[in-house]
Amino acid sequence: MQLRLKARWRAFRRFFNRFFVRRIATQMVLTYVALGALPLILVSIILISLTQATLQTYIHQRNLETARRAANEIYLFLEGPLTVLHTAALTRDISQMERFAQSSLVNRIKEENPFFRKIFILDEAGFVVVTTSFGEEMLNLAQTPFFRRAMEGEQYVSEVYFTHARFPVLLVAEPILKFNQVVGILAAEVDLKSIWELVDNIKIGKTGNAYLLSAEGVVIAHLDKEKVFERANYSNYQFVQALRNGEEGITQYRMDGEDFIAAYVPVPRLGWGIVIQQTRREAFTLARQMQARVLLFVALTIVIAIVLGIFGVRRFTRPLARLVAGAREFARGNLAHRISIHSRDELAELAGEFNAMAGSLLRIQRELQRMERLAALSRFASLVSHEIRNPLNAMNINMQILKRIMFRSDVSESRKLKYLNVIASEISRMNELVSNFMAISRPPELNLVKSDIHQTLEEVILLHEGKAKKENIQICRQFYSTPLVGMFDTNQLKQVFHNIVVNAFQAMEKGGKLVIRTSRISALDRESEKAIPMVRITFEDSGRGIPPDELENVFEFYYTTKPTGTGLGLAIARQIVEGHRGRIYLESEEGIGTRVFIELPIDSASLKQ
Repeated sequence: MQLRLKARWRAFRRFFNRFFVRRIATQMVLTYVALGALPLILVSIILISLTQATLQTYIHQRNLETARRAANEIYLFLEGPLTVLHTAALTRDISQMERFAQSSLVNRIKEENPFFRKIFILDEAGFVVVTTSFGEEMLNLAQTPFFRRAMEGEQYVSEVYFTHARFPVLLVAEPILKFNQVVGILAAEVDLKSIWELVDNIKIGKTGNAYLLSAEGVVIAHLDKEKVFERANYSNYQFVQALRNGEEGITQYRMDGEDFIAAYVPVPRLGWGIVIQQTRREAFTLARQMQARVLLFVALTIVIAIVLGIFGVRRFTRPLARLVAGAREFARGNLAHRISIHSRDELAELAGEFNAMAGSLLRIQRELQRMERLAALSRFASLVSHEIRNPLNAMNINMQILKRIMFRSDVSESRKLKYLNVIASEISRMNELVSNFMAISRPPELNLVKSDIHQTLEEVILLHEGKAKKENIQICRQFYSTPLVGMFDTNQLKQVFHNIVVNAFQAMEKGGKLVIRTSRISALDRESEKAIPMVRITFEDSGRGIPPDELENVFEFYYTTKPTGTGLGLAIARQIVEGHRGRIYLESEEGIGTRVFIELPIDSASLKQ
């Protein structure tokens, strides 16, 4: 143990001596930096800490006070209609009035209090006997929750709901008593548009806004009206439970990919809660600006100290710095760079040797590049000649035979047509080879159209179902429950799926099972380096499998294990898939089968279905 510690200490001393003690320029620059910057750094750390704490307290108190005022205004707004309705229900004459008098009363109340959308009176049986809304007379509401609650002698306040015109309303019901017996119900719909306007007008900075939650954590009012109409539920946030307990406070949470600070205050009596939220990024902008200014000042001081240190030692280290910079250029591959040192000392001689070495390496590099191009051209020419020679020979032989028998009457027309068909077939084969070579030499041009990947797979499966039955192969679909839509070139993807299905059929010579499965995943996009929704398509066969030593080559051009294969199918498939910003890979076990995986990006809307 002691020997190990001594060895580490010696290694540390060598490192320290190499980079600090034995480098005069480094020592001088560090001295300037230490004298000029260290005191300022200590002071800036203390200043930044105090500033952040003070600003954080101020921001929290400001947002909390805004939430308190908003909660009080909402309470006062709701207290008005509740008080008016309660007072009217307690009016002694309302239970003894005739229908006409009751109608006049509720209409007068509605005219004097515009926050009422409508007011109506129910009898003991639950029928509407008086209403300010035309056409609702004698409507039976006996089965409604508010009728049953009010008939028990209790005030009823409903959850917020929306009219057909998508306006928020609240239903309030009060029992009408006569000799302590409930003889009817006085109910009203309260228009909450004013609360919407109140909440919408609360803004702090550019990102700060308010929203109102019900006792169950459902959004009642929000600047984003879709959250209200969709009844977004925030009950999974901890501050909602605090609101239910009548507590107020400050919290932090992450929503829609953004960090927020929020002040929450309960609204009395109803169990609602008002939340004032603001992004942390904006809330602490001032703190960050002050921090940035302090850091800029410190950085500027350090830069000045470094500049002074550099100017102090430059006449000693300039030739060495040029030599180091030149060596770095050579290391980055810039062999055309030349080190220029205008002196006659050893460093100038060393620079000359570096320059000579770089020139020699540059000549060797160019020669290697030329040889690589020649090798690539030779391989390409060899492949083309090998692939085209066979159809040319077949065409030549059939044309010679056809030439000899063309004008002979004893040879049937069908036989002559047979040779012509062979020639046409070989021409088609050469055309296919040329098309494949063109596909290799340039990336595929995609015609992207918004489409469902399941429909494309169905078309490919339909094309192969007849052959599958003939060869005793079962095709099983295990598609995702909802459509998976994206921007696809369906024709080129059909070619990819077709090649994979054909390979699977060829691997199952005695029949088997091909499972085609789709699923939704989230994967990292190579371009944006962000997680995006994708569809994973899996082709799983029960064939003979692929040996492990061949797996890494299956996507290489011209690599094939089939006597009649071209080695282009999977290579071109990879080009097409990568052109869609996707990826293709496979897993295989000999004697068990092969699984081919294709992952393609899909629309974010597919995730909401």
